[in-house]
Amino acid sequence: MKKLIYILPAFFAGLFTSQVGINTITPINALDINTDLNVREEIRVGGTNTTNGYAGTAGLIFHNDASLNTNDWKDIKIADGQGSMALYSINTVSDQTGVVFEFPSGFSVPYTENSPIDDAWVVLPGTVSTFSITNPINKVNFNFQTTAQKSGNYILLSYGCGVFVDDLLKAVRTDVIFGAEGTYKIFNLNTTLSNLPQKNNYNVKVACRKRSMANPGNFLGIGTAVNPTYLNSDMAQSVLTTIVLQPY
Repeated sequence: MKKLIYILPAFFAGLFTSQVGINTITPINALDINTDLNVREEIRVGGTNTTNGYAGTAGLIFHNDASLNTNDWKDIKIADGQGSMALYSINTVSDQTGVVFEFPSGFSVPYTENSPIDDAWVVLPGTVSTFSITNPINKVNFNFQTTAQKSGNYILLSYGCGVFVDDLLKAVRTDVIFGAEGTYKIFNLNTTLSNLPQKNNYNVKVACRKRSMANPGNFLGIGTAVNPTYLNSDMAQSVLTTIVLQPY
């Protein structure tokens, strides 16, 4: 009888105040639940005294619009061309240290995917970053941009820059620069890796190396100015953007 006497006053209090509490004797909303909630069937929203609310369909997300004080179901829109992939993370880092190469020349040889980084590569320190993979189905896009500038009149200089993931080469491009003293050009490298294994904190970095340096006294700056008359550090800086796409 003690248990019945305790429950009945709380029940009638709920009737008079139009507020019902479960596991609380001081409800602050029409229904105040102070415990776990297990829903076995539909959740319907937008109903009236005469009609059922809408239960949504497969693929919709339950959405609370605080400004309108209403709940509804929302469809997720995925950008065209991405299929079922959704943005997981995006990170942009920049570097103004760069690297300056000078005579003698390096080696003008092809570079092999997954070859380990060695002393011939110079890492641009500000491009070092990390990313994580939580789904075995994924795409990771690396977009690198920098500026190359030369010294010396009409001397052709060549170089290469690559993206390294966990110190293994994943993408590389070579280029040349030719022209008068102070000539500079934009260098771009854009690559996408698919279905990397799940892992926390992959390490990514960009490194560059010299190929042909022509004559003594010529300098090649990657991500930094070797002739400030035509270029400064803000203009020459390197930028690496890492975008991770995974299914939602």
